[in-house]
Amino acid sequence: MVTIEKINSDDLIELSNLFIELSGNKTNMEKMKENYDWINTNPDYILIGAKDDKKNLVGSLLGIACHDVVGECRPFMVIENVIVKSNCRGLGIGKKLMNFIEDYCRKRKCYYIIFVSSKNRKESHKFYESLGYDINAVQGFKKYL
Repeated sequence: MVTIEKINSDDLIELSNLFIELSGNKTNMEKMKENYDWINTNPDYILIGAKDDKKNLVGSLLGIACHDVVGECRPFMVIENVIVKSNCRGLGIGKKLMNFIEDYCRKRKCYYIIFVSSKNRKESHKFYESLGYDINAVQGFKKYL
C-alpha cells in the first residue's frame, strides 16, 4: 500500500535519485537541503512523497500556492517536479499524488491548478487528461535563463 505524506529530510537522497529519472541530471545536494529547509518554513509550499510499504520513496510532487489579485483573489496552485519511479508507474501512485494535492487545494480554496509538462512526455499527457486536466485550456511558455 502506498501512502502520501510530506517529504522529510531523510528522504532527500531518494528524492534526488527520483529527479535523475525526471531530468537526467544530478541534484546539488547542498542546495537541495538548503531549499528543502526554506520550503518547510513557507506555508505556500508543499513537497509531498509517495512511499511504499517499506517506506521507500517512489514518487513526489511540489506544489506552490500563489496569491492572486484578480476577481475574487483566490489562490491558485502551481505544480512542478511530478515524478513516479519508472518501475512503479501504472500502479495508481501518480493518481494518489494528484488527488492529494487536489484535496489540499480545495481546503485552501484554490481556484485552479496549473502546471507544464514537456511536450515529448505524451504518456504523461494522457495520464493528466485521464484525471480531467485539459491540455487545450492554456498555451504554456517556458524560457530558460
